[in-house]
Amino acid sequence: FLLTPTTAFFANQSPKTRNLLMNKLYPATVCIPDESTPAQIRVLKEVENKMEFLGGLMNAFREQRQVDVWLKAGDETDAIPAHKLILAARSKMFRNILESDDCKASSKDTITLSEMTRDELETFLEFMYNGSLPETKLVKHVRGLYVAADKYEVPHLQDICRNKLIASLDPSNAFDVIELAKVHSDRILELDVYEFLTSGMDEIFMSRNFESFVESNPALTAQMIRG
Repeated sequence: FLLTPTTAFFANQSPKTRNLLMNKLYPATVCIPDESTPAQIRVLKEVENKMEFLGGLMNAFREQRQVDVWLKAGDETDAIPAHKLILAARSKMFRNILESDDCKASSKDTITLSEMTRDELETFLEFMYNGSLPETKLVKHVRGLYVAADKYEVPHLQDICRNKLIASLDPSNAFDVIELAKVHSDRILELDVYEFLTSGMDEIFMSRNFESFVESNPALTAQMIRG
C-alpha cells in the first residue's frame, strides 16, 4: 500500500525510521539527517523540488531533448545543439535571426558565432539556460561573454560581466578595459574605469600600457591629467 507522509505520521516515528521512509518514498531526495524534524524534512524536499524545477532547462540542454537549432563556434566544426525558444526568449538578436524568412525556411538551422571559441560558446549557452554562471567560468570568459552579450543583446549578462570587469580593475588591465568600453559604446563601464584611472594616477603613469594608451587616446589622457 502507498503511505502518505504527513507531518503527524512522521512525528510518531523514530529518527531512523523517518529517514528510512523518506529514502523509500523519495529515493532521489537529498540526504536527510536522522535527527530531522518533520518541518525540516518538508523544507529539504521543497528545496530538492525547486532545484529540479529550476534546473530543468539546463537538463534539456545537456540531454539534447527536442533540440531544433545548432550553434557553431569560430574555432570548431562541430555544432552545439540548442533550442530556438530559449535563445529567442533570452536574446533580441537571436529572436530576429530565428524569425527571419531564411531561418524559417531551413530544415536544419546552424548559426555560426565566429567571434567565440568553443569554451566561450558553451559558457554563453549555460548562462542562456541557467541565468547564472559559476564564478570560475565567469572570471575565465568575462571578456568574451561581455562582447557576446553586447552583440547578441543580452543586457543581464552584459551587466554581470561589466560588474566583474569593474571589480577586477587594476593598473595592468585598466587601459584594456576602457578600450573595450569605448569599442562597445559602454558609457557606464567607461566612466567607472575613468574614475579608477584618475584616482591612482601615480601608479597608472608607471604602467607599461600607459604610453600606447596616450597615443590612441590623447584627448582622454589630457582630461585625466587635468582631473
